[in-house]
Formats: sequence, C-alpha cells, structure tokens
Amino acid sequence: MSLRGKAKPFRNLIPAATLAGALMVGLALPAGASAPGPRFGTHGWAGYAWHTGSHLVTASLRLPSVSPAPNAGAAFWAGFGTGPGVEQAGFTANMVGGHLRWTAWSELYPSPPVGFGQAAYSGDYVTMTVTYRGGGWFVLTVRDATRHWTATAARRARVTTLGTAEAIVEAYGPPLARFAPARFDHVSAGSRAWAYGLRGANVTPLRQGTFTVHS
Repeated sequence: MSLRGKAKPFRNLIPAATLAGALMVGLALPAGASAPGPRFGTHGWAGYAWHTGSHLVTASLRLPSVSPAPNAGAAFWAGFGTGPGVEQAGFTANMVGGHLRWTAWSELYPSPPVGFGQAAYSGDYVTMTVTYRGGGWFVLTVRDATRHWTATAARRARVTTLGTAEAIVEAYGPPLARFAPARFDHVSAGSRAWAYGLRGANVTPLRQGTFTVHS
C-alpha cells in the first residue's frame, strides 16, 4: 500500500487509482530524540515510526467514518521496514463515485498488495499484526472484532527490512479521504517515535502506545 522512500512510487491496491495524492512532506523529530529517524525521499504518511528489536508489531483502530467524495482513499496500517522492503497489514478506505468500501490487505513490498477478501465497515474495531518468523517469512494478520473474523497469511518476503516499525495513515494514490478522528491503540511502540505529517491528516503525539489522527 506503500510508497517506500528513496523515490519509490506508491503501490496501490486499486490499480485504476491515480497518483494524485502523493505529497512531499518533511520529517519531524520529537524534542530530545538523538538518534536519526527513518527517512524517505517522498511519502504521503501521517503517523509514527520507531526503532525496535521486536519481531512483532501490532496496532488496533476503530475504522472511522469517511466523507462522501467522487474519488478518495486512505490506508491505515501497521508494519515493519523503511525500505527497500516493507512488511505491512491494514485496512483501506476506498471512496469511488460516493460509495465507500473498506478493504483488508497485506503487502510485502516491493511485491504487490494482496486482499484478504473479508468485509469491514466504518465503526468496526480492527487489529493489524505483522510477525517475523525468520528466514524471510512473515505472518500477516488482520482481525475485525466487531464482525468476528480473523484473516491470516504466511508469506515470504523478497526483501526483508526489520529494525523499524510503523503505525500509519497513508495517502496511497487517490486524494486523501476526509475521515472522522481515528485512534490507534495497543500500539507496540518504543519510547522514541518519529512523527510524519501529511496535509489533510494531523496526528497527536504517540504516548503510552496510543495516538489519534484526524483529517
């Protein structure tokens, strides 16, 4: 679902979507952070990245309502890596012709994203988890607690990049959707996080594993 720095393009789960939503955004380090954070050539992210030695990253979220629009989207995800590989699982809001569809997916960038084929809706409480099992193998899991389903894929990455985890809202191609305030919680974050800003989406500081994002 991703644009992975160093001038790599967005990879869109919906091939017909344009790249009009890609924005140039600067990296903001929180006060007191001494170590350099992950850096990207270009990106359309709002959220957080943090250094970690863990092989599991997870985040939960209540899928927000989305304002009607002819063409808009927003991807909410958690995962590992800042490039050249990124391993992630999430949910995407696709607004086409005024109709909203939520899609659950996983991606081992630079391979294309793969949908899970399960239905989700605004208001559902969902969890996204990525676990590294070694040898390039990842277990990517999405769970919709409201609809009582869990979907899991075990896949081997062409490129493996660990050491940095993220919880992100992404403008992955079409114009960024206008969504109600959303809160990531149960985020497996470290004590230092690097924040990314995106025009149209603003995030509060990541504290005690929770933060909010709104557009």
